[in-house]
Amino acid sequence: MDRNQFLTASLTTVSAGFISNFVPLPANAAYGTSSNIALPSYIEFLIEKNTSADTSKSIYKGADTEVQIKRISEAAMRLNEIPAIAKEKKWSQVQGILTGPLGTLLQTMNGLVKDSSNSEAAKKAMGKFKADILLIGQEASKKSEGGVVKACEEAQKDLEAFAKVVF
Repeated sequence: MDRNQFLTASLTTVSAGFISNFVPLPANAAYGTSSNIALPSYIEFLIEKNTSADTSKSIYKGADTEVQIKRISEAAMRLNEIPAIAKEKKWSQVQGILTGPLGTLLQTMNGLVKDSSNSEAAKKAMGKFKADILLIGQEASKKSEGGVVKACEEAQKDLEAFAKVVF
C-alpha cells in the first residue's frame, strides 16, 4: 500500500466515524410508555419515621452502667494520684493524666448526660468538673503545686456530685 492509498483509507475511516456521531439513534422504547420506577411516597416515609422501633431485637441497648461506673472509679483513682505527682514536680505526667484517663472520663460523662433522666443538673455538674480539670491543667502549666492540689480537691467533690446526680 502506498502513501496515497493509506491516506485515502484513513481519511475515509476517520470521517465515517466522525459523521456517525451526528446520526440520531433510533429510540428503544415505544411511544407513550413510561418507566417502571416507583417513586417513594412522602406520606409512607413519615409513617415509617414516626413508628417506634422494636428495641427488643436490637443488638445495642444503651451504655452499660457497670462499665461506666468502673471508668468513673478508675478516673477518680487517677485524679487522687495528681497531688502526689505535683509534689514531685512531674508536670508532664500531670498533663498526661489529664489528657488520658480524665479525657476519656469526659467522653463517658457526655454519654451519661445524654442518657440521664435529670440531664440539666447532670450537664451543670459535668461543666463544673470539666472546669476543674481545665483549672488543674492551667495550674500545672504554671507549675503551681498548691493550685493543682486545691483544684484536685474541687474536682473530686464535683465528680462525686456528678455521680450522685446521674446515678
